[in-house]
Formats: sequence, C-alpha cells, structure tokens
Amino acid sequence: MAEDKQSVINSEYPITSFRYKATIGGDEVNFSEISGLDLEYESTEYKEATSEGVKTIQVVGQRNIPTVTLKRGLFEKSLELYDWFNSMHTDDFTKKDTVISLLNNNNEAIMTWTLANSFPTKFEGPSLDASSNDISFQSIEIKADSMVVKDQ
Repeated sequence: MAEDKQSVINSEYPITSFRYKATIGGDEVNFSEISGLDLEYESTEYKEATSEGVKTIQVVGQRNIPTVTLKRGLFEKSLELYDWFNSMHTDDFTKKDTVISLLNNNNEAIMTWTLANSFPTKFEGPSLDASSNDISFQSIEIKADSMVVKDQ
C-alpha cells in the first residue's frame, strides 16, 4: 500500500528542488544553492524590403552556455573552490566536468545537467558584517564548453 502511495506521489506531484548533488571533476561537493541552469539561443531580427513593405523575421543564432553559480557555507580549510579558481594562471590548470543531479526521495538521480569542461570565472568570498551572526558563504561561477540536460 505504501509503495502504491509513493508511486502516486512520484507521478502526480512536481519534483522538489531541495534534494540534489553536484560533482566537479568526479569529486562530490556539497552546495546549499545552485542557480543558472538556463539554456537560451541568441536571436537576430532580419528585415527585408518586399513589394508588400518591410518584412521582419527572427533568425535563430548561437546557443548560449549559461553561467552557473554554486554557493556553499564556508568552513575552516575549505578553499578547494578558491584553489581551482586561483589555479587558472598556472600550468597545471584543468577544466573539469561538472554534473548536477536532481534526486528523488530515494536519492536516485532523475535529471542531470552535465557541464563539459567547466572552469571558474568568478569566486566570491563571504560578506562580513560585525553586527550580524549570519553564516559565511562562498560562491563560484562557472562556464563550460557545453551543457547537456538528461532525464534518467
């Protein structure tokens, strides 16, 4: 009976967004927030003069690869993201595949976003405020050669 109820929930209710995992270069990294998983195409307006007047059409251009933002709490000795960002100016810098998986209630991937050959473009440290007791966060923005979205 409980399994039937879970099947109904899985098929009739939208997927929640709080259960996910991310791997960068094969290493699982925990994030409190991931945003920017958007794909879009450029478009250009093309106008031509015809005997009936000016005709305007939209032409599809290149596909833009998104800037994905990965945000997480700052811990002692947790500068892996900064180290990756800072290594861009060294000989041993490597682009890394980033895989973001949306998970179901059984922690099974049901959808994945794969960013091939991703690299950091921005690192943001925490906002410091002596009058606050908020958690310190760090974030990194990444770009990639391509992004593929798959259903599992």
